[in-house]
Amino acid sequence: MAKPSRQILIVAGASVLIAALATGGYFTYRNIQSQHATTQLELEQLGYSNTRSPGIGLNQAPSSEQLKARMQNAAPTPVQQLIYNLTEEKEKLAQANQSLQAQLDSAQEQVKSLQEYRQLNEYFAPNNFDQKITQVEADLKSYLRRLPDADRFSDRQVDIMAIASAQEYRRFAQQNRLILDQTEHDRIINDYLPGYAFCTGDAVELAANNALEEHMLAQYLRTNDTSLLSTALRQDLLAVIKPCQLALRQSLDTLF
Repeated sequence: MAKPSRQILIVAGASVLIAALATGGYFTYRNIQSQHATTQLELEQLGYSNTRSPGIGLNQAPSSEQLKARMQNAAPTPVQQLIYNLTEEKEKLAQANQSLQAQLDSAQEQVKSLQEYRQLNEYFAPNNFDQKITQVEADLKSYLRRLPDADRFSDRQVDIMAIASAQEYRRFAQQNRLILDQTEHDRIINDYLPGYAFCTGDAVELAANNALEEHMLAQYLRTNDTSLLSTALRQDLLAVIKPCQLALRQSLDTLF
């Protein structure tokens, strides 16, 4: 009797192997399906719904407290216990994250507040702010001297007008604790202070009787040192400059 060829043996062996794999795969599939059904049932027992409806996701997962209440009716399965442990751990992590986020938000607010406080203190530091006012005075002086309406005032009077206006700028910024940006700075210098400057120039002409008194008024307006003026000169100045100050301050108070 002739022996089967090697090729026939290989084909036969492969057929047997395929059959075995198919049988094993079938039973493995049935086992997986059974395990999946058991897991779905355990999930439903814990309060998860829609687990068997194709294309429908789970409802909002129950909390650990809800899971614990459901698990009190019977001894939990390993799967149920695992789900409870994971849910409880997730909630703890969420609470910790919320607490950390609140601390982070608080720290960021503190940093922002400290930065603003530092910026404000640096801006109003005596040396820094004095330099700012000196620059305001110089800008005003330059601006006024370009205006034809200022031709009727002497150079000393223009200096006094710029000094008085810069001191009003100082008062406004310090009183309101404002860090004025360039746009706000320019608006005050161009739109508000010139009118006050001209009003001050007219007041100085009325109050001062000579160049010496004008010089004394300039020093007083810069330093607010009342000892520089005689009582009569000071009273004369205040009488004519008060209306100028009141009009300017009412206008500036509407800015911010």
